[in-house]
Amino acid sequence: MNPDKIEEILAREEIQVAALWKRVVAHIIDDLLVSMVIIGMYWESITQNVGNPEVVLNTISNSWLILYVVHIVYHWLFVRYYGATIGKIVVKIKVIETGLLDNPNTKQAFIRSLLRTLSEFLIYLPFLYILTNSLRLSLHDRIANTIVIELKSYNV
Repeated sequence: MNPDKIEEILAREEIQVAALWKRVVAHIIDDLLVSMVIIGMYWESITQNVGNPEVVLNTISNSWLILYVVHIVYHWLFVRYYGATIGKIVVKIKVIETGLLDNPNTKQAFIRSLLRTLSEFLIYLPFLYILTNSLRLSLHDRIANTIVIELKSYNV
């Protein structure tokens, strides 16, 4: 969808694009959570070999594929069903698809998750795309037709 059209729709619906700092904080929270899951999966092996750092490092370095699979599944399912990962929920931002302004469908959430994880694998360089547009679309958002927005706070 045309960025000007997206901006027009967001303005009409009074939706704000998520602040960059919130996206960074959410990213850090999510990475810490996924890392804790991976450490939990290998905890027994790590604690049994605590005296042998070479074995511990070997165990951790051999888990990179599982780390990326867990990352993809975590982001895919949370964005699909909640519109946000735990990190995004904490900082009150959400992923929506640009067409219906609702949670991304299964395909969009999977594509976004896969490309987001690939961006991490590529030393975060594709994330720099966020700095090139007013909607703060990352490359994975652009391809999946999604956008990250601020959640409205309601005063009761």
